[in-house]
Amino acid sequence: MPFHIVFDSFIAGILASLACGLGVFPLIFPKLKMEKRTGLGYGVAGGLMFSASVYNLLLPGLNTSGSHLTFFDVAPIIIGIGLGAAFIWYAHTKMSTDVTSLSGKMKSGKRAQLLIFIAMAIHSIPEGIAVGVGYASGEVFNTDFGSYIALAIGIHNIPEGLAVAIPMRANGASINKCFWAAVLTSVPQPLAAIPASWASWFFQPLMPVLMGFAAGAMIYLVILELIPVALEQESPSKTAWFFTIGFCAMLLVQVVI
Repeated sequence: MPFHIVFDSFIAGILASLACGLGVFPLIFPKLKMEKRTGLGYGVAGGLMFSASVYNLLLPGLNTSGSHLTFFDVAPIIIGIGLGAAFIWYAHTKMSTDVTSLSGKMKSGKRAQLLIFIAMAIHSIPEGIAVGVGYASGEVFNTDFGSYIALAIGIHNIPEGLAVAIPMRANGASINKCFWAAVLTSVPQPLAAIPASWASWFFQPLMPVLMGFAAGAMIYLVILELIPVALEQESPSKTAWFFTIGFCAMLLVQVVI
């Protein structure tokens, strides 16, 4: 594979990662008062992450198998979902046990922030692979497929960055800290793009499992941490409405691109 393809996919991955930080900017406006709306923020973040799991990961993962799906096409995604959910379950259990034994029980908000960071970082890996494979495919077929994928992922990353930043801002983190935390969750994108562009023939068959893994981790996290934390702070009806707002916001992104 030519070096310029690897280099281009790496740069595209970095730009997509920086786009994740743009999601923080709506929180600059003090009128939002996120520190007083923790529950609503978690509801929106849950909707954003759940929608991203469905529309950015599961549906594209199914589309890689063509229009006529069989059990063997869906099975890798289902396996990935189960593995992703099991990973977050294990991380949550391990985290709770370790922190309790050291310094008392971790506050649910702080634990949720850390798990969100982990889940979103996992979610960035198949996106980075998609960029690398896209650039490699574009070289073979003489198209700008890789650039299109990178642009699409960059746009998707903006509300995903917001999902990372909302719980942090609601718990008192600065805008600067929220920005870099959002960017750091996307660091796996350029790192994964390098080997994927170099050996696309190897990574492309793994995409359904990886997408399922990331989606399973995010969906499990939303149900395990975000919704319960939101319900501790707000009424079920408000939580449901703001979850729906977050879900629809991510859905609108699909229409934009």
